[in-house]
Amino acid sequence: MSFYKLSAITALIAALLSVALMGVPELLFYLFNIEASDATYFMGRRASILFLGLALVSWQIRKISDKTIQLAVSLSFMVIMFGLAILGSIEFTLNNAGVGIFLAIITELTLGLFYLKIWREKRLHTNPT
Repeated sequence: MSFYKLSAITALIAALLSVALMGVPELLFYLFNIEASDATYFMGRRASILFLGLALVSWQIRKISDKTIQLAVSLSFMVIMFGLAILGSIEFTLNNAGVGIFLAIITELTLGLFYLKIWREKRLHTNPT
């Protein structure tokens, strides 16, 4: 998958999550089997803005052809995706999230693997300065 396409897909997913967390957080609470509370709404609104920022970054950098920038962005998004997948797995194991978390985990692992592939390719083709 190309850096352009992966960045666009990431932007779309992050934008959808941002809208869901801000507009209908109950949907994600239900999906992940999380009890709604003042604290979950508070954290959901804050996460919404983070996802909006990730969506904008992903969308804006999708056309960048500089391999050094693609390398840095791919590494960063790879860490984000694998980190979220690991945390989701831990929370499920601790019974803090329901089986719906696996939708997120599978998506995060898939995106993380694509970013890893791009990172490895760019690393091999980028001359260190």
